[in-house]
Amino acid sequence: MALHTNRGNGYLAAVLGGVTGTVVLMNLGIYLGIAYGKNFMPNAELEGLLPPFIGSFVGWWIGEVIGCWLALRWRHYRKAGKTAKVLAIITPLGIIAWLVVYSTLLNWVASRASELQFAQLYEIVRSLSTAVFAVPLAWLARFLTKPHQQK
Repeated sequence: MALHTNRGNGYLAAVLGGVTGTVVLMNLGIYLGIAYGKNFMPNAELEGLLPPFIGSFVGWWIGEVIGCWLALRWRHYRKAGKTAKVLAIITPLGIIAWLVVYSTLLNWVASRASELQFAQLYEIVRSLSTAVFAVPLAWLARFLTKPHQQK
């Protein structure tokens, strides 16, 4: 008995799953990194930024891959595993590119906004810029592993 396989392309499922996983696990990683820094590094200065950064990086990476894979498997799209593997390979490159753009964008916002406005815009800029980079990564991974349509 064979399972029903969805014959669509799966781009939307890959993108939505990837972005959802990214947002959820990236924010969880940042939160856990901050909690770790406060509990185990109470006197840390600049090195206290390392745990939230690592949590953010790992959360985005794992979150996007698992979210994309789960969305594709849940809707029974073909080549979900292969898409997740390709996404796992290209996501670190996307995160590094995001980091360069994000730091430039933060510097630009900081130079044009007061400290209070900057504090309010910080979360919005991070979330939107993350989504802007997560969408093409998931789309590209699905494009590179797109199953052939049978006629």
